[in-house]
Amino acid sequence: MQFSKGQVVVHPQHGPATVEQVTSRVVQGVTRRYVSLAVHADGMTVALPVEVAEEVGVRPVMDPAHVREVLGVLVAESEPFDKVWSRRQKNNTERLRSGDLPQIAALVRDLTRRNDEKPISYGEGNLLREGLELLAAELAIVLGVSEDRAVELVESAVRDRAVPEPLAGELLLAS
Repeated sequence: MQFSKGQVVVHPQHGPATVEQVTSRVVQGVTRRYVSLAVHADGMTVALPVEVAEEVGVRPVMDPAHVREVLGVLVAESEPFDKVWSRRQKNNTERLRSGDLPQIAALVRDLTRRNDEKPISYGEGNLLREGLELLAAELAIVLGVSEDRAVELVESAVRDRAVPEPLAGELLLAS
């Protein structure tokens, strides 16, 4: 992946970030190129070698086709959940850490619906919050809406099991 100053990319654990600079550093006698990312959520800066960025999961912001895929996941039926909390927590943590938007959308969908039926555990609540923040932050960029609006759209899609009408129009404009 090529990086340029001002480009918006997505870090799998930190969400959307802007490329601040691409520099060369000498570490133990070896010159390597590094990319510095300014994370949107908290202003933190993350620097990593360019050659491992894709391996870590840094990727471009999703396009409208991926938005439609994610929305399809949000409105789909929930997956059955493991009754053993420790296995469920491990699986959900892996889904979140994968950085894969359809998996994160499925996590948000499943935990939101479970929480609506019966309050989920504190740990699951944290995973839901993190997943929703990552998903909403990227959707907000792609759709040109506020993060609060993106959260409303995600929650509406999950609970109503249909793509909210305003979002369908916004998607058509983004295509």
